[in-house]
Amino acid sequence: MKKITLLLSFALIVFMNMLTAQTYKTRDGNIFFNPNKDQTHTDYASLSKEATAVLKVETSEVALLVPMKTFHFNNALLEEHFNENYLHTDKFPNATYKGKLIGFTKDMLTKDGVYNISSSGQVTLHGVTKDFSSPVKLEVKGKTATFNCVFKVKAEDYNIDIPGLVKPKLSEYTPLNATIVFQLN
Repeated sequence: MKKITLLLSFALIVFMNMLTAQTYKTRDGNIFFNPNKDQTHTDYASLSKEATAVLKVETSEVALLVPMKTFHFNNALLEEHFNENYLHTDKFPNATYKGKLIGFTKDMLTKDGVYNISSSGQVTLHGVTKDFSSPVKLEVKGKTATFNCVFKVKAEDYNIDIPGLVKPKLSEYTPLNATIVFQLN
């Protein structure tokens, strides 16, 4: 009887830890970028709808993985150049982010609202890892938490060579927009 009580107590403790250590996962991440100097043009713009993200609520840790070949362009030749000549996606198949949400609390996920927080961590792209920080807008609505982050990257910071013929058409810093949607329990 003592062993059963001990076993039930242990199981209850494990169960309670699982309840308080919430982790959310999603494959509903969109990453959009438009490197055009004139942002009204979308000649070189691209979107991936296949980003995977994990949020550990208790620690405010967040991770994101984007398969580079999931970026699609309006022009097949541009997509080929992106994968083969610029990002070398066979050698560097993914871009990742690992970091923390600053100003985030688990209570934010319990009531509808818009919260301005930030994120700080490291981005790895094209085999290069750089420190990263950016404002983040969190919108909680019903059973959905949507994280929006808009930031800019510079191709040369990640050893991405842009040909001289194309360079004048592109912005020095490429704006990216990440939208990550988590379904809450």
